[in-house]
Amino acid sequence: MKKIAITLAASLLMAASLSATALASPLKNYNPGKIAVDAGISLPSSIEGGNYKMSKSDSTYFGATAGIGSNMALNYKWNNYKADQGKTRAQQVNLMYKVLPGISAYAGYLNADTSTDFGGKNKNSGQVGLVAAYDIPLLFTVWGNIGVGNKNGGYEIGISKPIFNNVELNASYYDQKFNDALGDDKDMKAKGVNLGLTVKF
Repeated sequence: MKKIAITLAASLLMAASLSATALASPLKNYNPGKIAVDAGISLPSSIEGGNYKMSKSDSTYFGATAGIGSNMALNYKWNNYKADQGKTRAQQVNLMYKVLPGISAYAGYLNADTSTDFGGKNKNSGQVGLVAAYDIPLLFTVWGNIGVGNKNGGYEIGISKPIFNNVELNASYYDQKFNDALGDDKDMKAKGVNLGLTVKF
């Protein structure tokens, strides 16, 4: 298992250049009724529309994952990547399947609605990806996800630390791209740090 986790982490980093938004601290138990709810703020280090770097502004995210049994779960994620000159609101729905303990594959749909001072589009994309999590006993959980679609791609790598029985604190680095979001083959890109909480039931 350690070798698998290390190999996946290396693959995530190497595949960054290919780079869907992601999940916060992943839900590990996909039994029916098991739920994880995520919320937090995004601190963009860079938001770009085409080749124009926008002024930074805090952004937000919200998500939930629900186990449905048979090693499967449903995931929803909403991101608002916001800058002074524009924003992209992204919503995605994914079906997740646990292929190994700590590793899940997912497939789904993402909608990105971009509006800026110099144009914008509403784009839909199919996507596929991988999510992995590895517990370091008594310390924290290391997790990551990478996804690619016909109109988007990205990755996220983070850590989570339990602070109460069912509440975890998350910190992660993300890099997200929305293809042709401004028209004329101009992309919208956002990268930076996510900070938030995950509550698991």
